[in-house]
Amino acid sequence: MRNLVLVAALIAGLGACETHLQTSSGADYLARYDATHESANSVATEIDEDVRRIAAIEPTLAFPARIGLARIERGALTTLPEDEARIWQDVLEELGSDYGEFVPVSPLIASMVSDAPMRRSNNTAAIIGHIRRGAARQHLDYVLTYEVGSSRDEKANALALADLTVIGMFVLPSRTIEVEASASGLMLDVRTGYPYATLTTHAEKSGVSRVVSDGSTARTYADKAETRAVAKLAQEFGDSMAELQARSIELASEG
Repeated sequence: MRNLVLVAALIAGLGACETHLQTSSGADYLARYDATHESANSVATEIDEDVRRIAAIEPTLAFPARIGLARIERGALTTLPEDEARIWQDVLEELGSDYGEFVPVSPLIASMVSDAPMRRSNNTAAIIGHIRRGAARQHLDYVLTYEVGSSRDEKANALALADLTVIGMFVLPSRTIEVEASASGLMLDVRTGYPYATLTTHAEKSGVSRVVSDGSTARTYADKAETRAVAKLAQEFGDSMAELQARSIELASEG
């Protein structure tokens, strides 16, 4: 098994992260929504109907699962770079077989099943829909879509980070952070679009550290800021998987 070593050095070289998990029931939400609406004696509007339709979705977490990895670069689905693929594989091996497997979402397959060729786009709905179609053809249960951006300035405000156009970051515009790169991820149910997790991580400029794997070929991750940001994102996603698995057991017992 290939495990990452010198993990402490990597963590020291990476900045703060934000992770939000969701497993709430659409039916419970709408019950409260309708009760509030009735108490206000409101007349249903088109927006009200949209809210009900959008909220009417239930979590269906179950592990082990086939979890897709979809990397966005400048608004387009791309193949996973070799170093990032190794990072995700390391995390999966640490998690164990109870969680299933990671499967890269193929840009070619996604293009085959889309209505039109997917070009670079800042349209979130378009690119996420494109990825879900490809993941569905690959029979994936969930998909983690992620993108990475690098700062152009020595001291960059979060808004100066390039290319994070689809998923975005959990950073206030007024917060100035000295980072080299940021990575953001969104985990969705392929079949329903239910959002289970949103994550953002940062690789700080001060955190140039060396991390290698214990495989036959030593690899350095620290020399590329974006790779370090992805390493932190993968670590956070691995931690989130444990919590999501616990919640899936609760959901199964309630059902």
